[in-house]
Amino acid sequence: MLSSKILQTVFLILFSADMLVVDSKIRGKPNRNKVDSMDNAGIWGNDDALPPRGPHFAKNTPTSVLAAVGAPALLPCKARNLGAKSVSWIRHKDLHVLTVGSFTFTNDDRFSAHRDPSSGDWVLVLRHPQPTDSGFYECSISTKPVTAVSVKLEVVVPQAELLGADSVYLDKGSTLNLTCVVHFSPTPPEFILWYHRDKLVNYGKKGGREIQVDTEHRGELTRSSLLVHKARLQDSGRYSCKPANAKIVSVMVHVLESETPEAMKTTSNGSPKAHPNMISSVMSAAAFCLLASSKKGLSFLKGISWCLCYLFLSFITYR
Repeated sequence: MLSSKILQTVFLILFSADMLVVDSKIRGKPNRNKVDSMDNAGIWGNDDALPPRGPHFAKNTPTSVLAAVGAPALLPCKARNLGAKSVSWIRHKDLHVLTVGSFTFTNDDRFSAHRDPSSGDWVLVLRHPQPTDSGFYECSISTKPVTAVSVKLEVVVPQAELLGADSVYLDKGSTLNLTCVVHFSPTPPEFILWYHRDKLVNYGKKGGREIQVDTEHRGELTRSSLLVHKARLQDSGRYSCKPANAKIVSVMVHVLESETPEAMKTTSNGSPKAHPNMISSVMSAAAFCLLASSKKGLSFLKGISWCLCYLFLSFITYR
């Protein structure tokens, strides 16, 4: 009897020890970061397809990145479940190791890498990218064998364009509207500056008029519009649009004094008004005609006919 009680006690102790070991393993298992859990929920979606347990890349890891000159290029690496493994970035064209973790292994100080705390991605940052930086970059995890994914970087040169003709003409007092469009700019330029006669345009309200700039970005296009209300003669000259990531473009603006002839103005019934100079010219021509016909001794009818022809020619010449 005593021996059986001893065996039961030993069995309970061993069973309890196993349970404690299993429990400690469960509690000691590292938790995935929030982003990784969100990615897996979106990728796998059900319990039948479980994500890999070891280091791996998320299925939505980008394989191509489009960047523009003048803005930093960001290449994300969606490495998950790294554990004690490290992430490296390698440039394909010369197989140069750029970064390992957050350490940089290149003399080109434009390159750096960091882990984004919000997404968990290891991001390769290339400041001041140039078209020559285009090509493939590899993100690898230090597993055996190495787990890697390639990302194609394409660096484009944005181009600025001023819509409309090379010269703009408008009447004094009207609104000057210039639109500058920046093409091939995946990210908005850091700034778009407007110049008038090589001087920076001051925006806002001043002297009873307003100068404003409206800017919007859609896709790879950024549009900036300069509005000068109640344009003055002093607003004439060359206007230039200078984006942060593109070459400057210019246009000539001519603000004209409105000088519409009175003969071209219309009254309320639409009939043209007679210009004072025209009336004076016709009266002078009639007096000259009568004087000339009397000196030539022409008959009344011939004098009238000669005068009418002379007046008609005078009117055509004036027109």
